[in-house]
Amino acid sequence: MVQLFKIVATNGDIEWVITNSGRPDEPTTDLVQQENEVRWQVEQFHRELKMKRSVVLTGSENCQCRKARSQRNHIACSYHAWLSLKVAASRLGKSLYRTQSDLLSDYLRAELRNPHITAFNLA
Repeated sequence: MVQLFKIVATNGDIEWVITNSGRPDEPTTDLVQQENEVRWQVEQFHRELKMKRSVVLTGSENCQCRKARSQRNHIACSYHAWLSLKVAASRLGKSLYRTQSDLLSDYLRAELRNPHITAFNLA
């Protein structure tokens, strides 16, 4: 026996969810909606982790490691970078991409004002 649920998002998008859950308590529309929201957050996380913009967000797709251990470390570091950006973006009320762009812009402005590496001078 299966159940069909129609979930309407706030923007009007309609999604159909079919379940054959063997749970003793029958799934309700609210429960299915909550589980669907969790699934969407996971999909959004993976999209943000892998997405490539003009500036790479986490660098997860740039791994050139050959050994499994190195690849796992790279992915773990990418997750950590994503989480740090997500927390900062949430705190600032900005998107992940705007937060990263602002961080890089602030760094570049500071370096242009007071460079840590001086230019080579022939004189």
